Amino acid sequence: CCGINAEYGSGDFFLTMQSNIRCLSTLLDKTSLYRPSPITVAQLIEFGKKRNESQSYGFLHHELSIRISHMVKELHMLPDALLQQPSVKLVKDMYIKTFEDLAEFDESGMYDEQNLGKFTRRLQNIKRRHQTVVETMAEGILELKKESGDRFDPSINYFLDRFYTSRIAIRVLISNHLVLFGPEEECPGHYGVIDPSLDVHDIVDDAASSAKYLCNHHYGDSPSIEIQTYSRNGGENGDVSVVYIASHLHHMCFELIKNALRASIEHPLNGEVPQVKVLIAQGKRDISIKVSDRGIGIPMKLQDRLFDYHYSTAPEPEKDSRIPPLAGFGYGLPLSRLYARYLNGNIRLVSVEGYGTDAVIYLQNFSENASEVLPLFNKTSQAKYQIGTMVQDWNVAGSLRPIWSH
Repeated sequence: CCGINAEYGSGDFFLTMQSNIRCLSTLLDKTSLYRPSPITVAQLIEFGKKRNESQSYGFLHHELSIRISHMVKELHMLPDALLQQPSVKLVKDMYIKTFEDLAEFDESGMYDEQNLGKFTRRLQNIKRRHQTVVETMAEGILELKKESGDRFDPSINYFLDRFYTSRIAIRVLISNHLVLFGPEEECPGHYGVIDPSLDVHDIVDDAASSAKYLCNHHYGDSPSIEIQTYSRNGGENGDVSVVYIASHLHHMCFELIKNALRASIEHPLNGEVPQVKVLIAQGKRDISIKVSDRGIGIPMKLQDRLFDYHYSTAPEPEKDSRIPPLAGFGYGLPLSRLYARYLNGNIRLVSVEGYGTDAVIYLQNFSENASEVLPLFNKTSQAKYQIGTMVQDWNVAGSLRPIWSH
């Protein structure tokens, strides 16, 4: 097969381009046969201590190529109606371009200082290119929604969970390299993107302040927030720390607290806005953050939809607002759960209609257990997209649902 950047004369331009495209497609197919290699937070810490740029180059060149090839293959499995949306085409082209960018490098450049610098600059460009992928893909889903209403192919939620998880994972690897060997600033005491002693109370408190600011802006008031901590060693009000990525935890806490504030202020009790309570607890295996509100809860029939993309109990916000909306896009909860699940945690909701809701973030207490949980593109995942028609196999009187088909 020819090289991706083969030399060519003007007369052979189109033949060479077609050959390069075929070569790239073949290389992508072959690369997608490899399995990605999940890493743990403990491994990221250890690597941050050693700071071996050649080792990072070798791992990322191989690993990013595999993960991106899986994403491209999975994009091709989407229903035609979604693949034809301009925003989705743009996202697909982004990832193909990134795979091509990585294909320009090989392992022979691991110990070439000039090549290492070029690779780091290329990762900067890749990170910038994919900066708005979440929003761009969301636009594609909205484009389809306008055409088909709520009759969504059931594979779309499955795809988005896997696609956004892969994006989170790739972004962590790239950011970690850029912090250690590139221009991005490393926070004092951190190892790359990992904080080895992240104070959970500080993150929750900062997320609560940001959520209250938004609530005050939209409603002119906000509920009070009580934060309590409990640790196995320190008891009540004991310090709770975790080895984690600060921005990920802040994102999750902000989303759950924001939802609790909105539910509380929209449903006062006896004329009073009920307080939102946050409990931070450190157990033997888990660190849990429970956000509780008295915002009358959510009916059981709607709870299954809370983690669906583009589903929200709030009205859709105006797009041109300078202040971020408090709710309405339907991406906050599903993305937050992906951040938790990415490092072997989770987010669960328990709601009692007429009373309120508890939302709990679960994190791994030990960094060696905080391992990446990554999607695999294989025959099993392909089957999820190729089922064709989803037919009801349970029957309840008065609950007919639409039947989806490709």
